[in-house]
Amino acid sequence: MSTLRAYRFQLRCKPEQERALRRSAGCARWIWNQAISEQRRRYAAGEKYAGYAEMCKWLTTWRNAPETIWLSEAPIPPQQQALKRLHEAYQRFFAKAGGYPSFKRHGEEPGLRFPAAAHFQIDQPNQRIKVMKLGWLRIKQSQGINGTPKNLSLSKEGARWFASIQVELPDVLPAAGLEPSLAIDVGLTVFAATSAGVKIKPLLALKRQARYVRRAQKSVSRKVKGSANRKKAICKLGDLHRRIARQREDWLHKLTTELADRHPVIAIEDLRIKNMSASAKGTKDAPGKNIRQKAGLNRSILDAAWGEFGRQLQYKLQWRGGQLVLVEPAYSSQTCAACDHVAAENRKSQALFKCVACGHAENADINAAQVLLQRAKEQWAAGHAAQAGESSPATACGEVVRRRPARKRSDAASVKQESTEVLTRTISLMSTQQESRSL
Repeated sequence: MSTLRAYRFQLRCKPEQERALRRSAGCARWIWNQAISEQRRRYAAGEKYAGYAEMCKWLTTWRNAPETIWLSEAPIPPQQQALKRLHEAYQRFFAKAGGYPSFKRHGEEPGLRFPAAAHFQIDQPNQRIKVMKLGWLRIKQSQGINGTPKNLSLSKEGARWFASIQVELPDVLPAAGLEPSLAIDVGLTVFAATSAGVKIKPLLALKRQARYVRRAQKSVSRKVKGSANRKKAICKLGDLHRRIARQREDWLHKLTTELADRHPVIAIEDLRIKNMSASAKGTKDAPGKNIRQKAGLNRSILDAAWGEFGRQLQYKLQWRGGQLVLVEPAYSSQTCAACDHVAAENRKSQALFKCVACGHAENADINAAQVLLQRAKEQWAAGHAAQAGESSPATACGEVVRRRPARKRSDAASVKQESTEVLTRTISLMSTQQESRSL
């Protein structure tokens, strides 16, 4: 068995190399648009849809035609991959899982993908890669590349080009005899509270630079549409958003690496972030309430990047032979970690938890993390018991497979169960544009 891993490095291109990359990407975009035009012509003529093999024949004709002979100057694998992605887009459209493929404008190039190791060569000592018809390209290699190279993708973000190299590595056998040793409760005021009593402050990458984003957005809105100055302002706004995303990604990588190195099995909440960050706008017949306040809350949830945090934890634990356990979060904020008593009155405030049954007092987020750890251990034990043939819920990979609890409404959003007092105060604070509070 083997697993796939990707390395991503920034390219150090010379001006002529960057022009060659742009030309190759432009060729792939032209082929994408030309294939869509041909498919539309066939549909108007009553002909059947042409699959990927048929579109590859068109590509051969275009590369050999005198008027489009410039296509043959660019590498052919990215052009074939553009047609393959287009075929997949049409299949999603036919299955009613996506919209009709659209034309790509200048600047929306599909990227360059080389699907076989024979299309490129890696020279790690000199920090460079050799790509078909593009020659040697230097990279900012921040770490060594381990494994057998499988494919290469070149993509552009703003003014920078990046190389993503996918390699194949042997599987790491999961460690035996381990159980969850740490649980993490995520939030907004406190990004992560662990069952060990550690509280991690949020980065707030977008909130800290919100004034710069507003300034850049105003600059775009004040420019004449279609002008060169507007294009420059849009590029500056995009660079700012990319910088914020890189800051958030770097912070999450450092945090998840440290957690994965210290704990082989970690439990986190199984949050439905898509539902939690859904708009409250509603419909014309049933308009929503507190729309602006909910929009600010959604922005804070997405800025926290809970989903990316869990994704990074999952694959980093797997690389080390560990595992990530997803735990049902319902009423974890109202459950006492000492006596399991559940009551809304237990959550005295956003930060204080005091059980009305046994008097146990603790920070609310840390208490929730301890509750999650208890549930994870029970879930882990039940899973191993089922694998041993004992009577227990169905399991998969050591985890209990349980159905989600039924909801009163099919469109109800998943929220962390906390007191009404906290929700009221959160909306009030956000309406006055003060610091967001977590639910």
